[in-house]
Amino acid sequence: MLMVDDRENPVIIQKILAKCGDSELEKTGFAKVCRMKSGDYVIGKTGIEAKEINDLYHSIMGHGRTRTIVAQLVELQETFENPMLVVYNKKLKPMKKGRHLGGAEAVREIARMVAVIKKFKREFYSNFPRIKYMELDSMDEMVDFLAGTHYQATVKGISKPTLRSNSKPAIDNRVAALSAVRGVSIKNAQDLLNKFGSLPKILRSRTTQKQLMSVKGIGRAKAKAILNLRNSI
Repeated sequence: MLMVDDRENPVIIQKILAKCGDSELEKTGFAKVCRMKSGDYVIGKTGIEAKEINDLYHSIMGHGRTRTIVAQLVELQETFENPMLVVYNKKLKPMKKGRHLGGAEAVREIARMVAVIKKFKREFYSNFPRIKYMELDSMDEMVDFLAGTHYQATVKGISKPTLRSNSKPAIDNRVAALSAVRGVSIKNAQDLLNKFGSLPKILRSRTTQKQLMSVKGIGRAKAKAILNLRNSI
């Protein structure tokens, strides 16, 4: 079983469910979305913390986060027999206080990001000797890696996940995907599903921002964020 934390990027959650199948809905599916205390993915005894390259930088710096990457990796190393950090994507996107930077300011910020990430990688194995580090080019490669790792674990007979006792399954993977969108609560997600009937119907091209806003609690910003999810997928 491939366990996926329900707070992961909703785009990658949908890609994983599309490739691996939802174990809650399909007999042959081997992906399960749930809430985990440590790590973003669990396959057998392997716990994986995944970071998009820009998220890695902001996690190192602690921008807008309650915990830095260091705290996450310390817990990962203590929790799993085979801990991994997987970093995907290569394109750096310089931002400051929520706005994209351009010109000379962007060049300076990218240089800063490169220096911070290089320092982190240089010191990685000294700080986290038990954690395997891997880099992948894209989100799709990340999905392929997870599916391939699950297959290898299945062949070796170790795919049954080892979860902490306080890990709890998500009630509905569709709700988990929608509520992962910034500002959308579980109640909002449930109301959207009740109105539209399914996630594909919410995300289909004919669905408008105005239609989404007809659901109580879904304002302009939330509706736009949901449509951005559709466009990303």
